[in-house]
Amino acid sequence: MKKSHYLSLLFLLIAPSLFAQKTEAKPKYYVDKDSTLYWNKSLPVFIKLASSPDEQGVNLTSKEFSQYSNPLFLDTEGPNFIRTRYAVDKDTRKVKLPKTEVLFEVVADGTAPSTIISYKNANNYFHDNKMYYGRGLMVELKSNDQYAGVEGVFINVNGQSFVEYTQAQSISEEGNQTIQYYATDKVGNQEAIKTATFVSDLTPPSITHNINGISDSNTIASSSTIYFTAIDPLSGISKSYYRFDDQPFTVYPGANLNLTHLEDGPHALEYYSEDMVGNRSLNSRFEFYYDKLAPLTASDIIGDRYIFQDKVYFSGRTKMKLTAIDNKAGVKEINYSIDNGAFTVYDQPFYLPNVQGNHTIKFYSVDRLSNKPTGAEEYKHNINLVFLDLTGPDLNHSFTGPTFKSPDEFFIGPYSLFNASAYDAQAGLQYISYSLDDTQAETRYDKPFTLKVPSGIHKVELFGYDNVNNRNINQFKIHVDNDPPQIISNFSTNATEQRDNLGVYPAYTVLFLAATDAIVGNDKIYYQINDATEVLYTSPISAFQSGKRYDVKVRAIDKVGNESKNTISFFTGK
Repeated sequence: MKKSHYLSLLFLLIAPSLFAQKTEAKPKYYVDKDSTLYWNKSLPVFIKLASSPDEQGVNLTSKEFSQYSNPLFLDTEGPNFIRTRYAVDKDTRKVKLPKTEVLFEVVADGTAPSTIISYKNANNYFHDNKMYYGRGLMVELKSNDQYAGVEGVFINVNGQSFVEYTQAQSISEEGNQTIQYYATDKVGNQEAIKTATFVSDLTPPSITHNINGISDSNTIASSSTIYFTAIDPLSGISKSYYRFDDQPFTVYPGANLNLTHLEDGPHALEYYSEDMVGNRSLNSRFEFYYDKLAPLTASDIIGDRYIFQDKVYFSGRTKMKLTAIDNKAGVKEINYSIDNGAFTVYDQPFYLPNVQGNHTIKFYSVDRLSNKPTGAEEYKHNINLVFLDLTGPDLNHSFTGPTFKSPDEFFIGPYSLFNASAYDAQAGLQYISYSLDDTQAETRYDKPFTLKVPSGIHKVELFGYDNVNNRNINQFKIHVDNDPPQIISNFSTNATEQRDNLGVYPAYTVLFLAATDAIVGNDKIYYQINDATEVLYTSPISAFQSGKRYDVKVRAIDKVGNESKNTISFFTGK
């Protein structure tokens, strides 16, 4: 039986049909479900003729174009055609009318797939030729092949082995990332490895507050400011935000934050920072006490002082004491100035300069945060105007009543009144006192008085005290004469007889009177005859009547008022 012959066009693949390693693809051909033949353009093509599908067939050669055949290579990317001139009817073996060309299509595919990478679900930032991505990044690969189609896509993350890409990749590591990828089509064309690099930034920034100025633990001075230091080692800082207390968050301008708008007292500062890919730090909170008040300073007086008509008087023994209190940070130091001199740190109570007159003392305190009064308030309550009184009162004394002054001594008697006075032009007189004969105790003087002391020379000390206890002393000596004079009487004649124990004198007798005083001498003598008026004795007494009794009362007074009395009784004869 004659064997039927069929014209067959067979394409033989000279190479293994599948690549062994995912990173190495070998050229091959591929027939899809629609019987479309895709041929790797790099593969040789051999054409065989056979009369049946099962027959081995004969290689078709070309004598004229032998150098381009056995094998031949497809020249055109995409569809290629092997053709016969006319189609022949299988049953009649005649050329089909109308005449139709028979085409055998082979799609030549010599081009590798093209793969693109895309980044999703994360913020990005490009800087200095680097791309940064934040949290949630998904890396997606999409590959396209024009003819045979993509057989597989492969990915390598940070130098690991290539694995087949099946779904978007999540990036969970931070830092520099290197993604390598390629695709292979169904006829073994392999895309050159592509590399993508970027930086994965998954960590929020760090931010801290800094105090520029003076602070003590969580207490901040009024002169201090606050600034922030934010660090992000990868994508960098985008913005920082802050707020005081319950205010809205505000973008940090990058400069020192002045605190003067805050009230004195406790406050809270909250702040956070964001990087360029949206990572946000947790809120930080700093609780502090804003101390903008200077300490309060008060003065006190140790020693003598006197206030009169809004003027304060000091003595030379008076010290000024300064004290200060602070509401929070505590007092660091007190400073004071006398008479607009340089300020000095106060350490203990101090005297004023030893110069009598007005003085100005200024003072202020500084707390441990260097808060101190400023401007118009600096000395509003911190200035003292005082008068330093270094001298005691001016003293004067005098005696009223009988006194006597010799060239060397001053004499007083029991009725002499001692008068004292004093004047102080500064703080004013407080009181006068005195002591006698070096007695330690002083007696307060309040009005004129007589000295109750024995006769003789006595020392008197007079003291004047002003209102800041400055004392002046005046010393003097006086001679006190408390002894009365001695009265002396003599008759010009002798008594002729005695009657009732009294002498009897002739009526023509003359009575002589005299007085002696051992200290100051007698001053005056007065006499009174019987009931007559007392008269001053200036001359001897005579002109007595006969046969009468006479009682002559005599009174002698010395120069300081001491007085003695005597009565001279006698009879006159007939």
